[in-house]
Amino acid sequence: MQEPDPRIVERARSGDLAAFEELVRAHQGDAWRFARSLTRDQHLADDVTQEAFVRAFRFLSSFRGDSRFTSWLFAIVRNCANDAMRSRSRSRSEEMEARSGAAPDHELRVAIDQAIGALPPELREPFLLVEVFGMPYADASVVLRVKTGTVKSRVHRARQRLMAELSDTDEGARDEM
Repeated sequence: MQEPDPRIVERARSGDLAAFEELVRAHQGDAWRFARSLTRDQHLADDVTQEAFVRAFRFLSSFRGDSRFTSWLFAIVRNCANDAMRSRSRSRSEEMEARSGAAPDHELRVAIDQAIGALPPELREPFLLVEVFGMPYADASVVLRVKTGTVKSRVHRARQRLMAELSDTDEGARDEM
Protein backbone atom coordinates (compact mmCIF):
# COMPACT_ATOMS: atom_id res chain seq x y z
CA MET A 1 0.00 0.00 0.00
CA GLN A 2 1.57 3.22 -1.14
CA GLU A 3 1.23 6.53 0.64
CA PRO A 4 -0.16 9.40 -1.41
CA ASP A 5 1.94 12.41 -2.27
CA PRO A 6 1.74 14.76 0.75
CA ARG A 7 1.00 17.64 -1.62
CA ILE A 8 -2.16 15.91 -2.82
CA VAL A 9 -3.27 15.34 0.78
CA GLU A 10 -2.58 18.99 1.58
CA ARG A 11 -4.52 20.17 -1.47
CA ALA A 12 -7.43 17.92 -0.47
CA ARG A 13 -7.27 19.29 3.09
CA SER A 14 -7.55 22.77 1.61
CA GLY A 15 -10.79 21.85 -0.14
CA ASP A 16 -9.51 20.82 -3.59
CA LEU A 17 -12.15 18.31 -4.71
CA ALA A 18 -10.01 17.01 -7.59
CA ALA A 19 -7.23 16.17 -5.13
CA PHE A 20 -9.68 14.33 -2.88
CA GLU A 21 -11.02 12.39 -5.88
CA GLU A 22 -7.45 11.38 -6.64
CA LEU A 23 -7.09 10.05 -3.08
CA VAL A 24 -10.35 8.13 -3.44
CA ARG A 25 -9.29 6.56 -6.73
CA ALA A 26 -5.92 5.57 -5.29
CA HIS A 27 -7.26 4.00 -2.09
CA GLN A 28 -10.83 2.85 -2.66
CA GLY A 29 -9.78 -0.67 -3.69
CA ASP A 30 -7.78 -1.30 -0.53
CA ALA A 31 -10.44 0.37 1.62
CA TRP A 32 -13.13 -1.85 0.08
CA ARG A 33 -11.07 -5.03 0.54
CA PHE A 34 -10.46 -4.14 4.19
CA ALA A 35 -14.16 -3.36 4.69
CA ARG A 36 -15.07 -6.65 2.98
CA SER A 37 -12.69 -8.55 5.21
CA LEU A 38 -14.17 -6.95 8.31
CA THR A 39 -17.86 -7.22 7.39
CA ARG A 40 -17.70 -10.48 5.44
CA ASP A 41 -20.39 -9.04 3.15
CA GLN A 42 -19.82 -7.56 -0.29
CA HIS A 43 -22.79 -5.20 -0.27
CA LEU A 44 -22.12 -4.03 3.26
CA ALA A 45 -18.49 -3.42 2.26
CA ASP A 46 -19.75 -1.16 -0.53
CA ASP A 47 -21.76 0.87 1.98
CA VAL A 48 -18.93 0.94 4.52
CA THR A 49 -16.42 2.12 1.93
CA GLN A 50 -18.73 4.87 0.73
CA GLU A 51 -19.42 6.01 4.28
CA ALA A 52 -15.70 5.93 5.10
CA PHE A 53 -14.86 8.25 2.23
CA VAL A 54 -17.74 10.56 3.15
CA ARG A 55 -16.35 10.75 6.69
CA ALA A 56 -12.80 11.16 5.38
CA PHE A 57 -13.94 14.09 3.24
CA ARG A 58 -15.84 15.61 6.13
CA PHE A 59 -12.95 15.29 8.58
CA LEU A 60 -9.96 15.66 6.25
CA SER A 61 -9.28 19.12 7.59
CA SER A 62 -8.70 17.54 11.01
CA PHE A 63 -6.02 15.17 9.62
CA ARG A 64 -2.86 16.56 11.19
CA GLY A 65 -0.36 14.24 9.58
CA ASP A 66 0.72 12.68 12.90
CA SER A 67 0.21 9.28 11.28
CA ARG A 68 0.31 8.07 7.70
CA PHE A 69 -2.71 8.98 5.60
CA THR A 70 -3.47 5.32 4.89
CA SER A 71 -3.46 4.53 8.63
CA TRP A 72 -5.87 7.39 9.23
CA LEU A 73 -8.11 6.22 6.38
CA PHE A 74 -8.08 2.57 7.49
CA ALA A 75 -9.04 3.64 11.02
CA ILE A 76 -12.07 5.39 9.52
CA VAL A 77 -12.93 2.28 7.47
CA ARG A 78 -12.64 0.14 10.60
CA ASN A 79 -14.90 2.48 12.57
CA CYS A 80 -17.49 2.55 9.79
CA ALA A 81 -17.40 -1.26 9.55
CA ASN A 82 -17.88 -1.59 13.30
CA ASP A 83 -20.79 0.86 13.16
CA ALA A 84 -22.37 -1.04 10.28
CA MET A 85 -21.95 -4.39 12.00
CA ARG A 86 -23.53 -3.07 15.18
CA SER A 87 -26.51 -1.70 13.30
CA ARG A 88 -26.98 -4.92 11.40
CA SER A 89 -28.18 -7.55 13.82
CA ARG A 90 -28.06 -10.55 11.56
CA SER A 91 -25.85 -13.53 12.10
CA ARG A 92 -22.18 -13.34 11.07
CA SER A 93 -22.09 -16.89 9.79
CA GLU A 94 -21.87 -17.34 6.04
CA GLU A 95 -23.12 -20.32 4.11
CA MET A 96 -20.75 -21.82 1.60
CA GLU A 97 -22.11 -22.61 -1.84
CA ALA A 98 -21.71 -26.29 -2.53
CA ARG A 99 -19.79 -26.88 -5.74
CA SER A 100 -19.17 -30.31 -7.04
CA GLY A 101 -15.79 -30.88 -8.58
CA ALA A 102 -14.37 -27.58 -7.36
CA ALA A 103 -10.73 -26.99 -8.16
CA PRO A 104 -8.27 -27.64 -5.31
CA ASP A 105 -7.04 -24.03 -5.45
CA HIS A 106 -10.60 -22.81 -5.01
CA GLU A 107 -11.13 -25.18 -2.09
CA LEU A 108 -7.92 -23.98 -0.45
CA ARG A 109 -8.88 -20.33 -0.92
CA VAL A 110 -12.30 -21.04 0.60
CA ALA A 111 -10.66 -22.84 3.53
CA ILE A 112 -8.25 -19.94 4.10
CA ASP A 113 -11.06 -17.39 3.85
CA GLN A 114 -13.17 -19.37 6.32
CA ALA A 115 -10.24 -19.78 8.72
CA ILE A 116 -9.52 -16.04 8.63
CA GLY A 117 -13.22 -15.30 9.07
CA ALA A 118 -13.35 -17.61 12.09
CA LEU A 119 -10.65 -15.65 13.89
CA PRO A 120 -11.95 -13.34 16.60
CA PRO A 121 -11.89 -9.68 15.50
CA GLU A 122 -8.98 -8.82 17.81
CA LEU A 123 -6.82 -11.32 15.87
CA ARG A 124 -8.42 -11.01 12.42
CA GLU A 125 -8.06 -7.23 12.12
CA PRO A 126 -4.30 -7.01 12.81
CA PHE A 127 -3.69 -10.10 10.66
CA LEU A 128 -5.51 -8.53 7.71
CA LEU A 129 -3.75 -5.19 8.07
CA VAL A 130 -0.25 -6.69 8.33
CA GLU A 131 -0.41 -9.84 6.22
CA VAL A 132 -3.02 -9.02 3.59
CA PHE A 133 -2.60 -5.26 3.19
CA GLY A 134 1.13 -5.17 3.98
CA MET A 135 0.78 -2.43 6.57
CA PRO A 136 3.76 -2.02 8.92
CA TYR A 137 3.10 -3.02 12.52
CA ALA A 138 3.45 0.58 13.70
CA ASP A 139 0.80 1.78 11.26
CA ALA A 140 -1.52 -1.09 12.15
CA SER A 141 -1.16 -0.10 15.79
CA VAL A 142 -2.43 3.38 14.88
CA VAL A 143 -5.44 1.95 13.04
CA LEU A 144 -6.28 -0.45 15.86
CA ARG A 145 -5.40 1.98 18.67
CA VAL A 146 -3.18 -0.52 20.46
CA LYS A 147 0.57 -0.75 21.08
CA THR A 148 2.85 -2.08 18.35
CA GLY A 149 3.81 -5.04 20.55
CA THR A 150 0.13 -5.92 20.91
CA VAL A 151 -0.26 -5.95 17.13
CA LYS A 152 2.80 -8.21 16.79
CA SER A 153 1.54 -10.68 19.37
CA ARG A 154 -1.96 -10.74 17.88
CA VAL A 155 -0.62 -11.36 14.37
CA HIS A 156 1.55 -14.15 15.77
CA ARG A 157 -1.43 -15.74 17.54
CA ALA A 158 -3.55 -15.37 14.39
CA ARG A 159 -0.86 -17.13 12.33
CA GLN A 160 -0.71 -19.97 14.86
CA ARG A 161 -4.49 -20.43 14.85
CA LEU A 162 -4.63 -20.31 11.06
CA MET A 163 -1.85 -22.88 10.69
CA ALA A 164 -3.57 -25.17 13.19
CA GLU A 165 -6.96 -24.73 11.52
CA LEU A 166 -5.60 -25.27 8.03
CA SER A 167 -3.53 -28.29 9.03
CA ASP A 168 -6.68 -29.79 10.62
CA THR A 169 -8.58 -29.09 7.39
CA ASP A 170 -5.80 -30.68 5.33
CA GLU A 171 -5.74 -33.78 7.55
CA GLY A 172 -9.52 -34.06 7.31
CA ALA A 173 -9.33 -33.92 3.53
CA ARG A 174 -6.67 -36.67 3.50
CA ASP A 175 -8.79 -38.82 5.83
CA GLU A 176 -11.71 -38.65 3.39
CA MET A 177 -9.60 -39.99 0.51
